[in-house]
Amino acid sequence: MTKRVSDMTPLPPADAAPSFAAWETWLAGVALAVLIIGPGLGPGSLLNLDLLVTPKIPVPNGIFGLGPQLSQRTPFFVVFGVGSWLVGGPLITKVLLVALLAVGYVGMVRLVGSGIGRLPGIAAGVLWVAGPFAVTRIGVGHLTYVWLIAVLPWVVRHLIHPSADWRRTFLAALVMAFGGPAVGVVSLVVLMAGLAAEPRSDRRVARGMAIGGATSLLWLGPTMVLWWAGANVGGASDFSTSAHGVDGWLGLLVGGGFWSDLQQVGGIGWIGAIGGLVIGLLALAGHHDLPDWTKPLRWTAAVGLFVTVASALPVVREGYGWLTSLAVGAPLRESQRFLVLWLLWAVPSAALGGRRLALRLADADQPFSRTLSHVVAAVPLAVAVAVALPGLWGIDGRLRPVDFPAGWAEARDLVRSRPGPTVVLPWNEYPPLSFVGGRHVLNPLPDYLGGDVISSYDPLFDPAHPRQEQVDRRSWVVDDLLANVTGGDGLIGDELADLGIRWVVLVREEGWGRYARLDSDPDLTVALDHPDVVVYEVDGWAAMVESPVPGSFRFDRPLPPLILTDAPPASVLNVAGAPGWVRGWFGAVDVTDDGRLRLGEGTGGAVWFWPAPVLFAIDILLAVVALRVIRGIQAERWPR
Repeated sequence: MTKRVSDMTPLPPADAAPSFAAWETWLAGVALAVLIIGPGLGPGSLLNLDLLVTPKIPVPNGIFGLGPQLSQRTPFFVVFGVGSWLVGGPLITKVLLVALLAVGYVGMVRLVGSGIGRLPGIAAGVLWVAGPFAVTRIGVGHLTYVWLIAVLPWVVRHLIHPSADWRRTFLAALVMAFGGPAVGVVSLVVLMAGLAAEPRSDRRVARGMAIGGATSLLWLGPTMVLWWAGANVGGASDFSTSAHGVDGWLGLLVGGGFWSDLQQVGGIGWIGAIGGLVIGLLALAGHHDLPDWTKPLRWTAAVGLFVTVASALPVVREGYGWLTSLAVGAPLRESQRFLVLWLLWAVPSAALGGRRLALRLADADQPFSRTLSHVVAAVPLAVAVAVALPGLWGIDGRLRPVDFPAGWAEARDLVRSRPGPTVVLPWNEYPPLSFVGGRHVLNPLPDYLGGDVISSYDPLFDPAHPRQEQVDRRSWVVDDLLANVTGGDGLIGDELADLGIRWVVLVREEGWGRYARLDSDPDLTVALDHPDVVVYEVDGWAAMVESPVPGSFRFDRPLPPLILTDAPPASVLNVAGAPGWVRGWFGAVDVTDDGRLRLGEGTGGAVWFWPAPVLFAIDILLAVVALRVIRGIQAERWPR
């Protein structure tokens, strides 16, 4: 006898939720993660756009408030840096990807609920972690979004009802803030929506804002220090949500719309359009079956959808572009990222919507209706699988492991044997690399070589107007020098020496021929000539310390924010300068016009970046508070 859909377990009470998922759900989550990553789990590095998995992944300098890069990866990539030191960059990345995707799958299944049968939960879990939004972000290397996908379903209940348990709200906001600026801003939106949905109380609002502000210091502190140092961030015009035609707009509803059409995986074409339309309609039909506590998520979903399309709508996009050109609007630059707020509500709602429609058909008590009810019940899962298919088994080839060319290793060994500031060429933030199939990749040389590397962070949207999105002012000098190489006499070795540069590493990839004049520069010596790479040594380079007093002076940098030197005042240190460096007990240290550090009057052998210990103290304080909160919760749960 066929079991009718209407005979399924009734919908659970509004506040019902399983305390923990069964082991089968975890196993399914791991299996789905493996199916997504596929060949990427093999040996080798992963490279595509911002996906930069090198043999050793450095701890981001942003954790200290230092550049040159902006703070998008802070503090989340500390885990990758420490794990890379222990087991290597590729292994720790792949293990974390599998683990976090499994956590996200189980979290979404729990959000749907366990008392309504397995089908809705499976559909929601698949669409959440294998849908177009998630796999596109993984494919382009926005790994902080993997953290977002993993933890948001678990913590959203406490963020959207902050006053129900302030301690758990604090922990939820702190966990989200650990993901960095992009994840932290999403957390703040949910928290603010939760405060707005609760009964008005000045004390409640103040406490919620205090929690949001305090936990945001994990990423906001480093970001503010980098802004102070002169970080340059572009606006939203180059990162607008992509929505072309009816199919493009409908595809947004299922996770499409990434700013680069070439990088979007799934959520496009007629499959994406039909999938988006079905998910949208089912979400409208099924959101009433979500637990009562999820009601405020309707507002966050609306906000997320509006912000997503704001950069693509005529008239609105001009105002949005202006907003994101300001420092305060920088976190809103790539508006499609906020689509996750829509998906957080729409994915479980659509899964339940299929079940609700199936129940209505089954109640018609007609043979055909009962058969159709089973088909309708499976529609959410069918849509989830259909839009997930392009991302399965390696995300359309983006997770194919590669090995770095042999010449790169020789260049790395040479530079490390005699450390010094290094300029890497071609001067392009996202050069196409032949050994990854010609795909554009965030230049891996700074991470691969290690040390003090000056690299372009200009995405070259407008080559006629360079725009370095970094805080290392030496890059602006290199911009001008390289213009002389490609359009002048090509003699820049003497100027590189004046800038304190010791090495120039030129990889033989697309565009390397533009720098052929370097071979005839009398102030550059070819130290390595390999089919993969050429390394030039700057003949006029003197030392890491340039002093007005003759002699050799100590230079040691055990940590990025700490330099040990016995150089006298007026000496120039050949490192990237920024406001905030002091000598001894706040002795003067200036930044030269070309972006290096000049020692002023003062004593002591330590030159240190004073914001770094402040940021570290904030992190420690938040960790201590979190541990005390956890102990208090445990004491209530298991009293002695």
